Amino acid sequence: MCESRLWFHRFVQTALLVVVAACHPAIGSGISPRPSAALRVRQCKRDTQTDACAEERPVQRATTRDSKLSQGNHASTGTTSFIFEGNRVYALLTFLKPDGSAHAAYAYVDMGAADMALSAPLYDSLGVSTGAPARFKVGDYALEAPAANIRRGGSPNVGGSRPQLEASLPASVLQHHALVLDYEHRTLTLGDPGSTAPSGTPVPFRLDTATGLIAVDATIDGETYPITIDNGSAYTWVRQDAASQWLRRHPDWERGVGAVGTANMMLRGERPEREGILIRIPELSIGAIRLTQVGALAVTGGRGMDTSLALMDWYSKKNPVPVLGWLGGNVFKAFRFTVDYQKHMMYWLRQAEPDTSDLHQVGLTLRTAPHAVYVVAVATKNGKPTVEGVLPGDQLISVAGHELGSGTIGQIFESMHGAPGATRELVLERNGVRFTVTAAITAF
Repeated sequence: MCESRLWFHRFVQTALLVVVAACHPAIGSGISPRPSAALRVRQCKRDTQTDACAEERPVQRATTRDSKLSQGNHASTGTTSFIFEGNRVYALLTFLKPDGSAHAAYAYVDMGAADMALSAPLYDSLGVSTGAPARFKVGDYALEAPAANIRRGGSPNVGGSRPQLEASLPASVLQHHALVLDYEHRTLTLGDPGSTAPSGTPVPFRLDTATGLIAVDATIDGETYPITIDNGSAYTWVRQDAASQWLRRHPDWERGVGAVGTANMMLRGERPEREGILIRIPELSIGAIRLTQVGALAVTGGRGMDTSLALMDWYSKKNPVPVLGWLGGNVFKAFRFTVDYQKHMMYWLRQAEPDTSDLHQVGLTLRTAPHAVYVVAVATKNGKPTVEGVLPGDQLISVAGHELGSGTIGQIFESMHGAPGATRELVLERNGVRFTVTAAITAF
């Protein structure tokens, strides 16, 4: 969803580059498919504070030939595995260097971003600075991205020979191929247009060919709104002015104020998350697809890459039409998606029931800093604070014994998730003094 400094992290707030220290699964690799505790994502997509982000560049309109290797015969499709953590997809790719060697790395798959981001070492080793495209493979399927659409980021801050998170795979590249995201089996497939057989309920979409972002029509409470398909966002976000109209008619849709769990995906401490309204939409229809109990954060304020525009207005500029917001990973994780960019059609195949417990969280809105996590707000429910004894500005050291400074974003959210009424022991620090608070999990 992001471009450059604002979301490389997407949280990776994302534009990504981040950091990771870990080895994770490739199909047939023999490596355990479960992400280990070694995975360290420091993030940068929506993060303006990390040096892992690069400057925004104008998007070059790529052609199908630009995004795919055309050297003789090549596989028509390829499949790789991905790690799913914090409602985000990190796919294992093989980058092809000019000297003929290969380099395996994880890429943050982001249908809400136009530019590709590469860590500085990977960017340099691929020769992108000389104008060469980035060449890589998804399984056996070879692709390339034009240099003009690639940003140079920072470096993974954990060494080692195993694959690390060093790239993003954005919409501008994906749009030239057939795409299948299988959340149940944790696989990503890319192929030539028309190479994959669609499976599921068809839904038409609009495509912005300059960015690759796609928007569908969603019906909520009798009104139809364009909304973006953005798997790079961990949670669904919508404009608060529209949500306020729904809440006037249905006050019971409101679940609290202040982003918690993966709704707190930006982790920047800004107004959209501090003052965002948590809502649960009983029914949201996209064509023949009926989604129920959809969690969303209704936001206002914030700024996009263009500081003259509010966040949602900036985001709409990347889309084929002005949008209500985006559907995020909290929705997509229950489906297998096939996206036929050529025919402007996507296919939804349900694989799981909706997760209605995703907002059962300790009610703290957080922001991250290098190796640290801070409280920016205490979430409220029915107008009352859900955690006592904690103030904005407190550093959150650990939750139930889990140190947060070295954990991934997904691990931070998971440590604060559980059954309503259960408690978590929080260790915090204020003015250099550490203290402990017992906080109950709230059903937002």
